[in-house]
Amino acid sequence: MGSYVEVLSCFYATIQDLGRLGYRALGVPVSGALDRLSAAYANALVGNNPGEALIEAVGGSIELRAGSDVVVAVTGARCVATVDGYEVDMWKPIYLRAGSVLRVSSPQRGSVVYVAIAGGIDVPRVMGSRSTYLRARFGGYMGRALKPGDRLPVAEVDARRRWEEVSGRCAPSDVVTRALPRGVVELRATRGIHAEVLEPDLRTLLSSTYSISPKSDRMGYRLEGPELPRAKSLGRLVTVAVDRGYVQVPPDGRPIVLMADSQTTGGYAVALHVLPPDVDRLAQCPPGSQVRFVEVGQSEAENIVRKYFEELESPRLVSVEEEEYLYY
Repeated sequence: MGSYVEVLSCFYATIQDLGRLGYRALGVPVSGALDRLSAAYANALVGNNPGEALIEAVGGSIELRAGSDVVVAVTGARCVATVDGYEVDMWKPIYLRAGSVLRVSSPQRGSVVYVAIAGGIDVPRVMGSRSTYLRARFGGYMGRALKPGDRLPVAEVDARRRWEEVSGRCAPSDVVTRALPRGVVELRATRGIHAEVLEPDLRTLLSSTYSISPKSDRMGYRLEGPELPRAKSLGRLVTVAVDRGYVQVPPDGRPIVLMADSQTTGGYAVALHVLPPDVDRLAQCPPGSQVRFVEVGQSEAENIVRKYFEELESPRLVSVEEEEYLYY
């Protein structure tokens, strides 16, 4: 076997990239990273294309051993990262020698962590993507979550040369803090296709604070708070196309924000569309976190989304000298 990293321990981790595009008409979810920007920055920090496959760990620690010299980066939720017991910085490249062990602790703030490796995780593409879709058991590493003993192949790169290219880089402070939710997290949103028929529930939705249910998963984050009685009387509606960030209101009146593994169609009322950068922020909110929706106009939303996709395609890396601050 060529270059690889071995999983020594993990809580809940999968291989993801930026998603499986072009197959929603066939009922195949996009999947991919829950927090796309943190994933893109992890890849950029090690010199990868932002869409390369990497490790996503949710809600718990992960421990990896390098099978050869590799360059890695850890982004996302606030954690303690160590190499052979010595603490190292997140949001910066890290040189990992063959046999060394990278350990990332359970998140202290936030929920989702990304570990990118120079060259990218070299698992087979399925429908153009290396993302894991667990419900259908395909993509990623054998279509399943990672477990101890897995050896993840890494595309061959010259680690020393790559290190010379990327060392000294870091992510800007505003990107780092974005991934660390604090207090009541505001989710900017535009009105959904069923907004008018949901009145006066929509006013309740926009004026209330909700908490994230422990029943949330990669398909959708369920919200607990004021119920929406109008949705109960509407029941199921004619099926419409849905996507990441759509706020559905099922007949029980409890909103659901669709996430990376969202289904492609649905018959529940669609109240709002959360903007993509704020879906990333929502992904970092563990169960019990409080959120509220803030309506924005169409032109403002288009400007926010345009800047988001520009950053996703070309993350804003800076030199360490430019960022004289402590990450946390």
